[in-house]
Amino acid sequence: MKISDCRGRLWLGVGVACLAAWGTSAMAADAVRDVTGATPAQLAAPAVPAQSATAPAASGTIQELRDRIQNKEVTELRTTYNGRYGASLLFYPQTLGYYVALFHEGQFWRVVKVSNEKKAESLYADFVHQTQVLADVEINRIKLEAQKAMIERQLAESETRLNAVQNDLSIQRQQEQALAQNQQAVREQAAALETERSAARIRLTDVQGQIRSLEAQQNTVDSELVRSVKGSTKKTTRRR
Repeated sequence: MKISDCRGRLWLGVGVACLAAWGTSAMAADAVRDVTGATPAQLAAPAVPAQSATAPAASGTIQELRDRIQNKEVTELRTTYNGRYGASLLFYPQTLGYYVALFHEGQFWRVVKVSNEKKAESLYADFVHQTQVLADVEINRIKLEAQKAMIERQLAESETRLNAVQNDLSIQRQQEQALAQNQQAVREQAAALETERSAARIRLTDVQGQIRSLEAQQNTVDSELVRSVKGSTKKTTRRR
């Protein structure tokens, strides 16, 4: 967003608000003091109350630059953004002067009017450095939010996986229990079958023994019958 996009906006003390949010960090306050030689409170422009339709326009360098932007009297030379903070260097051709502005979310926070080009460039470089320092806290917050969101997604995925593993383990245990019961039933059936097989084998051995005994008896009877028949035949032949 360029400075020209700020035309027509009312400045409602955004500088104080953003410093109040940023100034909670002692390290950030020390960093700004190192860059500018001033505290965040000293850098903040005073809050301007909302004006009614009949109230006179606000005075000061900030309002002056806003008016010149609205009237297209200044030319934007440089603008640097760091996060939602930015610094701009603007040229005012009528006086060959410069405006160096520091802003947050498109709202001016600090504006300095300089007539010397080198001083303007130096101040602009300081403001750019200051936006880097200010943005570091916010950039760190953005990164932490992203990391937190990623961890929460990973946590949700891990919890889903944990539930799935727990369900799998429960099913596995149920199957193992059913398998153990089945194995026990199969062993009992095998033991019963072994007992029945042994009994059947004993019975088979007994029956086969009986068969052999009866066959032996049958063979004996047949032999005696054959001998008896042969003996009768011999007697008849002699008589003739």
